Amino acid sequence: MSTNTSLNHAMKQAAWEFKLNVRNGEQILLLVVIPVIVYFALTRTSFIGGASWDAHSALSVAVTIATLAAGFTSLAIATAFERRSGTLLYMGTTPVTRLELVLGKSFSTFLLAMVSSFALCVVALITGWQPTSKTVLFVGVLLVGTLSVSGYAFLMAGTMRAEAVLALANGIFVVVLMFGGVIFQYNGIGATIASLFPPRALLILSDWALGGTSAFDSPVWISAIVLIAWGLLGNFLASKFFKWR
Repeated sequence: MSTNTSLNHAMKQAAWEFKLNVRNGEQILLLVVIPVIVYFALTRTSFIGGASWDAHSALSVAVTIATLAAGFTSLAIATAFERRSGTLLYMGTTPVTRLELVLGKSFSTFLLAMVSSFALCVVALITGWQPTSKTVLFVGVLLVGTLSVSGYAFLMAGTMRAEAVLALANGIFVVVLMFGGVIFQYNGIGATIASLFPPRALLILSDWALGGTSAFDSPVWISAIVLIAWGLLGNFLASKFFKWR
């Protein structure tokens, strides 16, 4: 099969996956409503220190939450239940190959993160955020951020029962937001350790691209390396251990 044909299959799969996801009310809640609520909590209230957050840094927190929700939680749960129902085995009878299916799901997840981030940027623009010349690079940040966690979503979905994935993916999402240096910040060694994991690394890179005030004290290039390294590891593990049934 030619590269062009394979890419065409993957893009069609991505479009189909994307349409299914945007029709799901739970997805809209997870990827748009909750991040928007967090943005307003940070910038308009004293809840979790909201008065101290400017629009740029609050936006970076919100898009980080949306990206993690799309690239990890949502992808893991959806894939796990497709595996349990036999949908993935059915897909194996179509011309779409395993690689094309994974690429399609990953790109669909990236598109979901893009839509969510666009909605957040519109809200932020209305409430005081001003983009900079670096903002055009944010699309690349979203792509790297999504791929940094999507491999682990496939790994969980392909090795565990669907019910366990549902509980664990949601639990990890909450724990990461609370203790991963995304919403609640650390100083000193705590910040250094947190910046070696995708959530805070994505936050730092997002803040840089969105024109933040450098509230997160880690070099941008280190954060980029962290995301790429975790992404390569996660996708390697998924390729080795993922089971389709």
